[in-house]
Amino acid sequence: MFTAITQLSYRGKSRREYIWGAGRGDTLNCMLAGTVLGSEIVRIRDLRGAVFDEARYQLVDGGTSTLPYHSWIVARGDEQWPEGMGDTEAREVLEPYLQGFAFSATAMRLARPLASAERIYGMGEHTGSMDKRGQAYPIWNIDPPQYHGPQTVNMYVSIPFYLGFHVDDGRASGVLIDHTGLVEMDMGKSNEAEASMTVQGDTLVAYFFAGPTPADVMRQFTDLTGRMPLPPRWTIGYHQSRWSYDSQQQVQQLASKLRERNHPCEAIWLDIDYMNGFRDFTWNPEAFSDPKQMLDDLHAQDFHLVTIINPGTKVDENYDVYQQGMKHDYFCRHRDGELFQGNVWPGRCAFPDYSRSEIRTWWGNLYKDLLEQGVDGMWNDMNEPALTKILSGNEPQVHGLTMSSDVLNRAGDDQPTGPDGPPTLHKFFHNAYGMEMARATHDGLLRLRPDSRPFVLTRSGTAGVQRYAAVWTGDNSSEWEHILMAMPMCLNIGISGVPFVGVDIGGFWKASNGELLTRFTQLGALLPFCRNHNAVDNPDQEPWAFGEPYEDACRKAIEVRYRLMPYLYTLFHEAATTGAPIMRPLYYHYRQDEQAHDVESEFLLGDSLLSAPIYEQGAIGRRVYLPEGTWFDYWDGTEYPGMGWSDIAAPLERWPLFVRGNSIVPSGPLMQYTGQRATDPLTITCYMAEDGLASYTLYEDDGSTLAYRNGTSAQTSINCRVSGDLTEVEIEEHFDGYRPQREWYEVIVQVGGRTLQQRVKAGLGKVVVRL
Repeated sequence: MFTAITQLSYRGKSRREYIWGAGRGDTLNCMLAGTVLGSEIVRIRDLRGAVFDEARYQLVDGGTSTLPYHSWIVARGDEQWPEGMGDTEAREVLEPYLQGFAFSATAMRLARPLASAERIYGMGEHTGSMDKRGQAYPIWNIDPPQYHGPQTVNMYVSIPFYLGFHVDDGRASGVLIDHTGLVEMDMGKSNEAEASMTVQGDTLVAYFFAGPTPADVMRQFTDLTGRMPLPPRWTIGYHQSRWSYDSQQQVQQLASKLRERNHPCEAIWLDIDYMNGFRDFTWNPEAFSDPKQMLDDLHAQDFHLVTIINPGTKVDENYDVYQQGMKHDYFCRHRDGELFQGNVWPGRCAFPDYSRSEIRTWWGNLYKDLLEQGVDGMWNDMNEPALTKILSGNEPQVHGLTMSSDVLNRAGDDQPTGPDGPPTLHKFFHNAYGMEMARATHDGLLRLRPDSRPFVLTRSGTAGVQRYAAVWTGDNSSEWEHILMAMPMCLNIGISGVPFVGVDIGGFWKASNGELLTRFTQLGALLPFCRNHNAVDNPDQEPWAFGEPYEDACRKAIEVRYRLMPYLYTLFHEAATTGAPIMRPLYYHYRQDEQAHDVESEFLLGDSLLSAPIYEQGAIGRRVYLPEGTWFDYWDGTEYPGMGWSDIAAPLERWPLFVRGNSIVPSGPLMQYTGQRATDPLTITCYMAEDGLASYTLYEDDGSTLAYRNGTSAQTSINCRVSGDLTEVEIEEHFDGYRPQREWYEVIVQVGGRTLQQRVKAGLGKVVVRL
């Protein structure tokens, strides 16, 4: 039974927190500590008991700023927010947020009213409808059933944040529960007028984001939890993977075939079979006899290589990583001191305690040999952490198995106010385990290659994981419904603050086929992360696997991605600076369009492109909803009216793809890899309605180093104006320590059924083109 927190009385102020007590007389059941951060974020801490902790805790990433509690999620300390109001005004702002808190003997709860027209988005990775209203979810990372489907309630990336969107007026707000253990989020299932969030323990910390637009909420949320750093440009290209390319010869043959058949590709990925007996940081000496030579050969063909690393460390007295971990007591233990062990690919494994900074440093340094051999990026898998016996003979496989709740994650040990915080049971740390593994990897790569941008892909994470890694939706299946499922999943992950997201193109489990692979590739061609990956014992699904006409259709889809690389890279920069998702639901930009609110089988890429993948077998067309305005067919320039549905042809080699009227889309020459040549000419295509205005700013940098952090970049402002017979395009270049290699701009204006085109010299600073 939960008891509502009532009879609040103001008790005073501690630094930036205003304290209210709840209870009768001198007996306090709970205290509520409220803070206004800037003018758009409110924090309320619900604390059991009558003792107020005055300690200050360092941020998890270090630095001098602090919080009044330890957080793995929050990246910005209280001192980094301006104090914008006096005490009286702050208390007035806070008081409406003090309602809805309750407690039981073992748990704390927050209930928030849900308006009748309010929808719920975010919460990380879940299948099913994009709107989570009327559903209940355990925010708890697991390896879900092998063949998950539309009703799978929890998966690999659980984020205790939701965006509430009011379809009647387009207002948005957000709520984050800062907790890395289990959060039971009931979004109106038990009570349709109420969202409730329940955590175990003695503290519940909630952040409220004022909005009022989805873009505002994302900016506020990522102001607090951090943003994705710009990744290396090559990671935005196409990746080829499977479980497993299991020999050096097979990898070399694959690389040659990709180049010979003109399939643009950046990287080849190696799954667990490259290792020696599934031991991390090792190579199978028979199958990969000379990894350095293999990597030199790949680099000579302008490929990158990404290798998988799992947290499960084989229990083997002759394995040096296990020896080091045992010698220095780096592995997780139960509260009684017994080593925690669980089965993964190598059999019995121990697991590093990533809550401890010294262990994260140790683990990050273990990548040194792989990097010196030439490996370019890292893939952290099974880091929920997941346990499995799938390779253990005839033993039955049980999904959802993970580390015992009574494991003690030691964190900062006797320095509880330091960056790692106080020791905690795994049941309170669980959702942060995968994120902190990704952090160990990211920071290790950065330390070992200080002038290069790290790339990490993680299967598991929680709020804040975007600071360290990209994510993908895990082990999907080669089924048509998984194309449809992918869109709301990826959109909600983006609305949860993680913009670099994708799916396994072609499907991981089960057998794909030519048509399915083609349509999967067309979906993936415009997802932020673009990788083809499938499971052991399934048929091959490289782009050529099913012959023609499928190979050519897959090639054309990926070529679209490469031509749009200037547009994509600018979106990644926007995500890194504002927290905006790269792929966006239609409601994000069309808040007043009630029909757009219901669309889940399409997505926006930035604010100018709309992609509507084919998700039904045999379909050669589909109905597409186009929001307000005029929309241009990307393939042939046909104009369509917005605010309605259109029937769009979609032969195998293309899918419905549109450009918003009065927008500008930059593109480049076709390349087989992102660094093949300079983006020259840069094509600037203006899709204009009659008497229209459009503006765009292209972002560019060197694509590999950290110089962008200091502003080293180039930005090109483009404005197009159509008025009567006048069509004018203005290009203005701004170079700040970086100047792209470019001789020409190809300026194209599509307007009124006409195509106007002119080539213009680059490097002039500012030029006005009249067509």
